[in-house]
Amino acid sequence: MSLNRLKIIGVILLGVFVLLQSCKKEVTRVEATAPSNPFDGIDYGNDPDAIPVDSTSYLGLHKFIFAKKCAVPACHDGAFEPDFRTVVGSYNNLVYHNVVKNNATNDFTYRVIPGDTALSWLHERVTTDDATLGKMPLYDVMSDHEVEQIETWILNGAKDVFDIAPNLPNLQPSSGGVLAYLNDTSGIRLDTARDNVISPMKLPPSSTVQLWFLMYDTDLQGNFIPGFGLTHNKIKISDHPFDFTGVTDNNMTLLSPAAPAMLPIPFTPGSSQLAPFYHSYTINTGNFTPGRTYYIRVYVQDANHTSPTEIPENGSQVYFTTYYAFIVQ
Repeated sequence: MSLNRLKIIGVILLGVFVLLQSCKKEVTRVEATAPSNPFDGIDYGNDPDAIPVDSTSYLGLHKFIFAKKCAVPACHDGAFEPDFRTVVGSYNNLVYHNVVKNNATNDFTYRVIPGDTALSWLHERVTTDDATLGKMPLYDVMSDHEVEQIETWILNGAKDVFDIAPNLPNLQPSSGGVLAYLNDTSGIRLDTARDNVISPMKLPPSSTVQLWFLMYDTDLQGNFIPGFGLTHNKIKISDHPFDFTGVTDNNMTLLSPAAPAMLPIPFTPGSSQLAPFYHSYTINTGNFTPGRTYYIRVYVQDANHTSPTEIPENGSQVYFTTYYAFIVQ
C-alpha cells in the first residue's frame, strides 16, 4: 500500500474519531427517592386473623355468622338469595333489598330496614317459630348471642363495612298501563283491540280518542301512591320507537285528587276491579297516517327526583314500547 493512501486513511479515521467525540453528551445520574408509604409502619403480624373485628359490625356478622352458617353448599352460596358468599355482595342483598319470599300476610317489604327489627325480614327469619316458614339457618343453629348481634347491627343503623349508614332508594314513578276510549269513558273501549296484549292498539280513523294512563308512585315502604301528586305531566307521540328528539311535548289533563276516573285496571279484561286514573290525553286519529305505528312516551316527576321520569324509555323492554303504541286503521 502506498504511503499516500495510508495518510489518507489516517486522516479519515481521525475525522471519524473527532466526530464521535463531539456527539457525546454529559450524562448526570440522579438517585431517585421513593415516596414514603404511610402504611409501611403498621405491623399486622404474620396472621391476618389477628386483626380484631367488631362482631357487631357487618364485617363481623359476615365473618363469624353469615359466611360460616349461611354461605354453605346448596344454600346461600349463590344457589338462593340472599347470596352470602362475599361481604359486600351479602350486604347489598340485605339492606333495603326487596323481599322475594314473604310471609303469608306479606308484612315485609325489605330484608333489612335500618333501625327496625320488626320490619326487617332477616330478623324474622332467624327468630320465627313458624314451622311452615322455617327458622334460618336451615342446616345449623344460631345462638341467642348471635341473634342479639344481628339485632344490635340493625338497631344501630345497619351500617356497611365502612361504618356508613345506607340511604333508602326511592323508586321513580311508574305506570300501570293505558286505556283508550272512543270520545270519552262512556264510549267504546279501544285499547283491547290488539293483535296480542303487548302489540299496538288499533284505533279507528278520523275519530276522537281519549287515552288514560294509570300513573303512580311508591312511598319509602313500597306502598302504592296514586298519581295525582305527580308533576310535569307531559306526553310525546313519535312515529319512531326510540327517537323522540324534536317531538313537541303536550300537557296531559290531570284530575283533582278527590275526583279520579275509576276505570278498569289494564291487562285485566273482564275484571270488575277498578283503579284511580288521574292522567288523560285526547287525540284525533285523523292527524295520524293510517297504517303507521306511533309510539307514546309520558313524562311525570315526583318530589324525590330532580328530573322527569320517561315512560317507556329507550332502555325499556321492546314489548313495553309496543304496548304504548297505536296504529290508525
